[in-house]
Amino acid sequence: MSAIIDTTNTTAAASGSFAQAMGAGTMGKEDFLLLLVTQLQNQDPMNPEDPTEFTAQLAQFSSLEQLFEVNNNLGEVVTSSGEMERLSALSMIGKEVVADNGQFRFSGEPMKLGYRLESEASDVSLHVIDGNGVNKASIPVQETAAGEHFIDWDGSGLDGNPLPEGDYQLVVKALNAQDEILPTEALVKSTIRGVDMRGDGHWLVSDAGEFLLGHIASVRDL
Repeated sequence: MSAIIDTTNTTAAASGSFAQAMGAGTMGKEDFLLLLVTQLQNQDPMNPEDPTEFTAQLAQFSSLEQLFEVNNNLGEVVTSSGEMERLSALSMIGKEVVADNGQFRFSGEPMKLGYRLESEASDVSLHVIDGNGVNKASIPVQETAAGEHFIDWDGSGLDGNPLPEGDYQLVVKALNAQDEILPTEALVKSTIRGVDMRGDGHWLVSDAGEFLLGHIASVRDL
């Protein structure tokens, strides 16, 4: 006599759990395992499920478990990376740094501005641009060899008078003997006085403005 198995209630319960999980926009490994166990409990022993399909379901569960483990590990890596970045930023307080984005804040005091050349140039010019894109100062340079070079700028503008305090951008233009533009980087040298840990990153506070940690090209002890 064949065994009669009533799967209505248990299957409905499992289906309800599945629908609830999908309605919440996610299906966890517990939900998946519940469906799998419910399927096993309600198989007709005289007419079992296709073993190939069952094997595939087991493989899916194994993959799901591995994905959860990978996700947990990635979360730990991100947390660890954030802590390392925080420590790196704090360790720069009191040290001299070089930022390579060319942005700086002029406070009325002399400062060190510079440039990096990848190859020797025949002509190099430095320009201080204000927030409206207007050239406010042209700084004469002499060094044209490849490498980093710095100049003590007293804050004088095109008319010889000190520029007003504010935010500026340093722009470098370099040409070779064929009047071709060479790759360059504008550099600002300053001393780190503190660190601001805001939502958009770790900002190093210096006497030449604020710089993101990612824009620091070099660090030196004073």
